[in-house]
Amino acid sequence: MTTHLSISEARRLLPSLVQRLSHHPDQIFQISVRNRLVAELKAPPQIAKKGLAAGLLLALARGRRKPRRSSWNVAQDVDSHLYK
Repeated sequence: MTTHLSISEARRLLPSLVQRLSHHPDQIFQISVRNRLVAELKAPPQIAKKGLAAGLLLALARGRRKPRRSSWNVAQDVDSHLYK
């Protein structure tokens, strides 16, 4: 949802606009000077929690592990990775 404001309204309402953005991050406020759009006020993009990507990669790696073998044929293993 986009809301149009003049610069004087934006100055007067800035604290409440920031509070509204914290509750409704999809809202955008367009600020104009003399009926010309000069700025937009919107919430920053959502940032992933710290360590989330690493946890997902570890889970993926655990799911792709091959069962342990008693002997390991290096040439065969390299071929399986190089010539898929």
